[in-house]
Amino acid sequence: MMKKIIFLCFFIGSIGFFSTTIKAQSNDSARLQFSILTCEAGEDIYTVWGHTAIRVIDSTHQTDYVFNYGTFDFDEPFFITKFVKGSLKYFISVNNFSDFYNLYQAEKRNIKEQVINLSITEKAKWYEALKVNLVDSNRYYLYNFITDNCTTRVKDGLFKNTHYQPNPTTTLSFREKVVAAPYQKGIPWIGLGIDLLLGAYSDQKPLEMHAGFLPDLLFDQLAQVKKLVKSTHVYQFTTASENANTNTKSKVPFFTLLGFLAFYLILTIVKNRFTIIASKIVDIALLLTFTIGGSLMFYMCHISLHTACYQNFNLMWMHPLYLIALITYFIKNQWIESIAKVFLGAIIGLLLACFWLPQHFSQEIFLLIAIALILNYRLILKGQNNIATK
Repeated sequence: MMKKIIFLCFFIGSIGFFSTTIKAQSNDSARLQFSILTCEAGEDIYTVWGHTAIRVIDSTHQTDYVFNYGTFDFDEPFFITKFVKGSLKYFISVNNFSDFYNLYQAEKRNIKEQVINLSITEKAKWYEALKVNLVDSNRYYLYNFITDNCTTRVKDGLFKNTHYQPNPTTTLSFREKVVAAPYQKGIPWIGLGIDLLLGAYSDQKPLEMHAGFLPDLLFDQLAQVKKLVKSTHVYQFTTASENANTNTKSKVPFFTLLGFLAFYLILTIVKNRFTIIASKIVDIALLLTFTIGGSLMFYMCHISLHTACYQNFNLMWMHPLYLIALITYFIKNQWIESIAKVFLGAIIGLLLACFWLPQHFSQEIFLLIAIALILNYRLILKGQNNIATK
């Protein structure tokens, strides 16, 4: 009889314990809600790729916070120098959602919110990881275009602290998505400049874990993961007509460069007083442009910490050595011919090998290469004329 009483007490106690546990779990599930916020591109150059943040609602403590990994300090000493080198420190910050919402509403940048379906353990694990990130030096990280940014930090946090895994990706390369955004935002020359600076490293096909490296890419990736997204809500601050031209790639650089190439050819072929003077002005302007552009490209490829710019084969036709050609342009001897032949040989070698190289060259870059060919051909002719007139 005593054993039955003890068993009955244990059974009743067990029911009470499990009931309390289930209730606690239920309360915890209601207490925390995680969302991924995907923000539309803005007008400033550093916002053209959009933004990603994490929203955490704690209904018990009546808090609604946004964790933002895209924070940096404009007042940082040598800000531009550090950004170009890749040594500028970004950091995580926390804002009230109302402040975050008001900022994007004022900038007319729509926000897409994906409420994430997480277990109690996963919520606790990720929330603890976020709090650890906020402590002292843990807040800071070195920004990288494609491997470590405000979006990849969110993506990595999600997949590392939950059981979910990303789906296979259709993205062909990092370059494809990085370059497209400025074109679509109406600043195509910035897009072309970025295309020039990105090296073969950016032409790799992202693995599943790395594919969501930009805000819209992560949004699409999360939407495809089964049972991950509970619901999606859009905070709309613009009309359909205001977004009508955001998905088209501008052809302005292509037709401008094509027109310049045709003009340069005419200056080379037609011989009169005007074309001779104009062609010399264009020669000097191009030598100066290729020297400055090539110096920046060399720095980004070999000195900076931006891995996206590594292995850049554009250095075969645009490089700092044009400074030598620029100096010898004003000296009446045959040196410029020898220099131009070396440069021309490098360009021809690049063109012969470009289809086997691990780097993509756009139509606009091929037009720039054609302009470089004409420039070096003209430098060879100049050197020959210098000898003939001695």
